[in-house]
Amino acid sequence: MTRILNKFNLRKNPYVQATQTNPEGFPSFQRSDQEAYLQVLLTNTLTGTFYAQESELLKESLGLHLSMTQNDPAFAARALVHARSEGLMRLQPIVGLAYLAKANLTLFHKVFSRVIQTPGDLTDFVEIVRGGVAPGGMGRSIKTAINLWLNGLSEYHAIKYATGGQGYSLRDVLRVTHPKPLTPAQDAIFIWLTDAEKWNQPDRRALTPQIDAFEQLKRIETNGSDQAAVRALIAQGRLPYEVVTGMIKPDQDTWSGLMRQMPYMALMRHLNTLQRAGVLAIESNARYVVDRLVSIDALRKAKILPFQLFTAYRNFKAEVPAERLVAEALTEAMDHAFVNLPDLGGAVCIAPDVSGSMSGFIAKGETRYIDIAGIFSGALLKANPQALVLPFENKVIDVQLSARDTLVTTADKLAKIGGGGTAVSAPISQLLDRKIRVDTFIGITDNIEWAKDQSGRLGFLPAWYEYKAKVAPQARAFLLTIAPYRHAVAPQDAADIHTIYGWNDSVLRYIALTLQGLAGQVESVSALEL
Repeated sequence: MTRILNKFNLRKNPYVQATQTNPEGFPSFQRSDQEAYLQVLLTNTLTGTFYAQESELLKESLGLHLSMTQNDPAFAARALVHARSEGLMRLQPIVGLAYLAKANLTLFHKVFSRVIQTPGDLTDFVEIVRGGVAPGGMGRSIKTAINLWLNGLSEYHAIKYATGGQGYSLRDVLRVTHPKPLTPAQDAIFIWLTDAEKWNQPDRRALTPQIDAFEQLKRIETNGSDQAAVRALIAQGRLPYEVVTGMIKPDQDTWSGLMRQMPYMALMRHLNTLQRAGVLAIESNARYVVDRLVSIDALRKAKILPFQLFTAYRNFKAEVPAERLVAEALTEAMDHAFVNLPDLGGAVCIAPDVSGSMSGFIAKGETRYIDIAGIFSGALLKANPQALVLPFENKVIDVQLSARDTLVTTADKLAKIGGGGTAVSAPISQLLDRKIRVDTFIGITDNIEWAKDQSGRLGFLPAWYEYKAKVAPQARAFLLTIAPYRHAVAPQDAADIHTIYGWNDSVLRYIALTLQGLAGQVESVSALEL
């Protein structure tokens, strides 16, 4: 009888309340709808992963947008703002906003400008609404929100987003919504976007000097390429590099001028283009780029995700001494992306998942989940130099890491492991077997466990309960979940086990907030002011 009763004892068999199985058939737990929604907003790129196809992720995310905006629109609205502003995500918050427009117009208007932050966001939103991704079409209330937003449109953004790419452009949006301008300058911008010939009047040109410089550049291109005149107009109008390179083929000096006009993100993304043009081989240019990349203020203002810096570093291959300065600046900028991480205090264990399933990409052809785990591990180690780091697959892997290493170095060391099954219990088993007491355990994983660990234990949950009972009753676990799978290794009500979602540096700060007794991620989002 005892053996049978043990099957129903949560301590003896913590999986008796498991609600589902993961892709490997192992028991797992579905978390609350609020957590699931945050996970979609903060980790779902609609790109196929190791265990899920793109179509599956799309279907699941759209279902969550529909249910959350209908059943809990207040939380949904706050989650959209959090994901766009704090989580630095774009596509999923914009899709969610389209669903919110159908569910609650009051909340939709409250958060519209906090989710739609750039003209690119706006054109994507219009394409989503008119393309039928969300139910319904573009009614009067949605057009009102768009038109209010458009009345803050700058000349710079009008030029940059006028024609768009394969999707909607600002010109398309104006023709659909017919905004009423609030000022003569705004009227001139709208007229230029819809009818450049009608704009070409002295009074309108005087109100829009950047657009005037752009139109002059068009005429230079028509009459022959005068690079000196081009550079003068670029400086005069602070013209976006995208529109300049679409009309002329810049020489090296012109590229140098364009480089100084680029926003941080554009500069980071076009390092290889600048390198091919020979711009970065010139030391003065390279040092300008270095100063921009390592500027903490510029980095914060640009809202760069740490993995984007890592991708830029991976893609940039320095060939001459000046270019090596740029490569070094990218590693320094990565460290700057985590400047405000707190010392967690007490004994800390950091456990990055380096198993085979972590080889999935978070975006097509770019950074992998294992790279994110490495970046986060390096950042946490720098903030907590005495922390014990236990990388794991189906066993703990012995890797020498140092808080003195750059984040890139740490991420590269961990990425070289990549392989094997997933035993989230492995680092806990090592702590348990060696009777190592920690106050804070931080696992960074996709949460798909299935393998026995090096001690023969199976499953994080029973290993954690045993560790708490025998070694460290005060310990708390944090599972940083960086994949979109809805298969948690612990139920929502598990004591001292906290789940956090996302790829940006703010997710690491939630650990400190929770340790201080403050709100966790879901609670923080629920308390966000609209």
